[in-house]
Amino acid sequence: MRDRLVPCLKAGGADVLIDVERFRSGGGVYRQMDAAQDQADRHVLVLSAAYLASAPCLHEMDRAIALDARFEHHIVQPVRRDDAALPAPIKVPDPIYVDLRDDTKPAPWTLLLRECDAALGAAAPDWLAARDEVRRKLDDHKSVNFVVARGVKWRELIEDITGRPGKAFPLVHMNAGEAVSRRGLIETILDAIGAPQVVPRAPEDLAAMSRAIGQRSFTSLGLLNFDFVRGRRGYDKDLHGALRYLVRDAKPGKLQLLVQSHAPFTELLPGAEFGSEDFLEPVLLRAGT
Repeated sequence: MRDRLVPCLKAGGADVLIDVERFRSGGGVYRQMDAAQDQADRHVLVLSAAYLASAPCLHEMDRAIALDARFEHHIVQPVRRDDAALPAPIKVPDPIYVDLRDDTKPAPWTLLLRECDAALGAAAPDWLAARDEVRRKLDDHKSVNFVVARGVKWRELIEDITGRPGKAFPLVHMNAGEAVSRRGLIETILDAIGAPQVVPRAPEDLAAMSRAIGQRSFTSLGLLNFDFVRGRRGYDKDLHGALRYLVRDAKPGKLQLLVQSHAPFTELLPGAEFGSEDFLEPVLLRAGT
């Protein structure tokens, strides 16, 4: 659940304490576990056969339940992950536990996220499915247009995707002041990928970008808040053509794009309505609970 529960809680706004992430060498395991646990307002116990076979995990569980043995104050949030029998201190008071044995169902996620003061703006299974689909496409060296509904916690999803070890993925925010002009955007892109240079005025600016990226073996790049290009001067079919060439037509492909927007890419750049689908694969994430 480290790759599913924790990202959802963090993206939803919860301050997640993971004891092993705070461990220091030369310190006692139980003492450091207890110190981290004592800072928590809620205790999420992910109950599985492995968890219930672990002495440190049982120690953590017993300390948590001792804070609210009759389950009256919603301090302890039991989460059932597999078919292992519930332990006696939970089974006898019979609290409503969160059943994530099948974590594709949204209702249990809603119960848990609400108690942890976390909200994704989308159903957690949809949020995770979109994240995993974007991951797979990027790992397959494909370029993606991630189209996400307004109100959904997409920034945290992007951070979860691009923050993985060994996945250098510079991000450019299209709503930043330096990206207002096309020339400024290209300068920002080249600076982000470590190829800074003085960019000439249009139309030579696109040639300068193509040369700089073409000289590299491969470049990955995220363009976030891409809706801000709508109606901007210079953001036109020429820019679309240059990006398309670097992603698809250059042999081998020189550029991998992750474009985040609220409207499809094809609606944002004039001239992009034809042929974009063959170099940007869409992934959609709708709002909901």
